[in-house]
Amino acid sequence: MTMQPSKFEACTRFRRKGVPLWGMDTKKLHTPVVIFSDRPGGFYLISTVADASDFLFDNWAENDSEQWTDAMNQCAGADMGMTSVEDANVAFVTALKAAGLRIDPTISLL
Repeated sequence: MTMQPSKFEACTRFRRKGVPLWGMDTKKLHTPVVIFSDRPGGFYLISTVADASDFLFDNWAENDSEQWTDAMNQCAGADMGMTSVEDANVAFVTALKAAGLRIDPTISLL
């Protein structure tokens, strides 16, 4: 019997390798999230569960807040089919708001 990785372990293994293990890159958010920043270019466009997981890991790797942890777990759960992509999206936006980041979740891709 093969043991499934924990949700958080799945997300961190995905990120460390830099390659989706179970298909996170194909799990599209219904409405992409735009995060405004002070970096050159001025924004991040998050359109997949993989983008959300990467953004969380790349920008808050040391974060252990409840919202960050929930968002990471929801991303991994969505990837493994244990939670919905919508649940991952809601947790991701909740984490962004808790961190005080400016977002515009109303922009959609054509």
